[in-house]
Amino acid sequence: MRFSFSSSIRRLYGYLTMLLAGCSFIATAWAQQDTSDRLWQNTEQRIQQVQQQITPADNTHQESEAYQAALSALTKTPRDRLQNLLFRILEAVNQGDWFGADRLIRQYSQVPHHDPALLDFVTASRLAAEHHYSQAIAGYQSVLHTNPLFTRGLLDLGRMQYADNRLKDAQRSFGLLQDQGLPEDIQRYIYEYQTAINKRQQWQWSLAAAWVHEDNLNQASTFIDTCAFVYNGACLTNRRGEKISDSGLNFEISANKLWSFSGNHGLLFRSINYGNQYHRESTYDNLVSINTLGYQFSSARNQFQFLPSFEYDNEGGHRAYHAFGLRTSFRHQLTPRAQVEASLEYKNRHFSDRFYYLQGNYRSASLFGSYLLQPSMQLYGMLIWRDSDAQSKILAYHENIARIGVYKAFGEQLAINVAYGHRRKHADARNFVFNGRRQKDHENSIYLDITVPRLAWQGLTPSLSYEYRNNHSNIPHAYSYEKNRITLGLKKTF
Repeated sequence: MRFSFSSSIRRLYGYLTMLLAGCSFIATAWAQQDTSDRLWQNTEQRIQQVQQQITPADNTHQESEAYQAALSALTKTPRDRLQNLLFRILEAVNQGDWFGADRLIRQYSQVPHHDPALLDFVTASRLAAEHHYSQAIAGYQSVLHTNPLFTRGLLDLGRMQYADNRLKDAQRSFGLLQDQGLPEDIQRYIYEYQTAINKRQQWQWSLAAAWVHEDNLNQASTFIDTCAFVYNGACLTNRRGEKISDSGLNFEISANKLWSFSGNHGLLFRSINYGNQYHRESTYDNLVSINTLGYQFSSARNQFQFLPSFEYDNEGGHRAYHAFGLRTSFRHQLTPRAQVEASLEYKNRHFSDRFYYLQGNYRSASLFGSYLLQPSMQLYGMLIWRDSDAQSKILAYHENIARIGVYKAFGEQLAINVAYGHRRKHADARNFVFNGRRQKDHENSIYLDITVPRLAWQGLTPSLSYEYRNNHSNIPHAYSYEKNRITLGLKKTF
């Protein structure tokens, strides 16, 4: 946006230069924060998917072949009434026949020299079947306290500890089983779980590189206002903004590492990095790096994170700011299909001298939810509140955002993620240049991401993304704009 002015208002030019530079950075910051949120949620979803993929496929109602083989290896041919009852009780537990198990356990308890640990085992197994993980784990521990040689109890204890994300405890339980010289089928089953535990604690990486094209890097407005701003009672007309477009390289790199402690506790490191490098317009190059290290509590249904963070932002080859902050979140599994997550974030930002007028802190709160419509189709949505302070209050703002999207996978052939977003932004102060108006924007956006696993080579998966933004402002000649962005590249996770 450029303005016609006389020599008598040259002082105003410096103000407008600062204003436009600040507005350009803020508009860029919107998109960058959206990218940060998207990559963070993608990382969380990917970790959950990896966990499901590597977990040995057994459950309460239909156990895996490996688990059935392990149970068979643990059961000897019955030779007397006590062993016969033991065999029938374990069969009832395996089939989830709790009425039959209760009836048989009453008979078993009346036989001389019975094992009292079996009574606790049936109770613990029933709690496990009802997904009461903490109580089930306590029950299996009671079984082993009564009878340390109850191998089946130790096996199921390890399974429940793994299901409840007590990875270090599960590793210890399966390690004790491995040292007992058990039959080959049991050893194979134990190895599956130990492998899954190790994979969940390995470094997890996601890399993406793509060609990118954007048709309005400077968020230029093409709206002409005959009284664009007022100076000394005179109306001045703006010139039509000229859109700057360019192509270049877009990259995204994320890393995730979990160190598990006893119980549900752990230490989590996560790094999210992304940026753009354009062919001609290097002024719009950028690099953002967000690194967090902190505490994570994770159980079968709940996850809590308390993560101190450090963020670095480079714009056009110059440091824009660095920030120390904190991100805390709580996620709850409502049903096997639905989950919800609430998060808070704070950043203490330190801007460079060239962006001194943006000096101020950042706060946000968000609510994310997802629902599995089908095993291959997920509906998700997000509500976000953000507040960004600034030394120049006309550049300070708060905004409310709503997003809804659908993810659909077509086997190993194709995956599509499409989302719609609506944003409302209000500046904190009125702008005297624009006749005392306070900036109020409404933005609509569409995001589409397509990956083609069918064409993957050496783990590199082709991907295409498209993003459209249309911002409407009450000061249209300054802040209304329309832009398109497209990327085409490769992704790899490992």
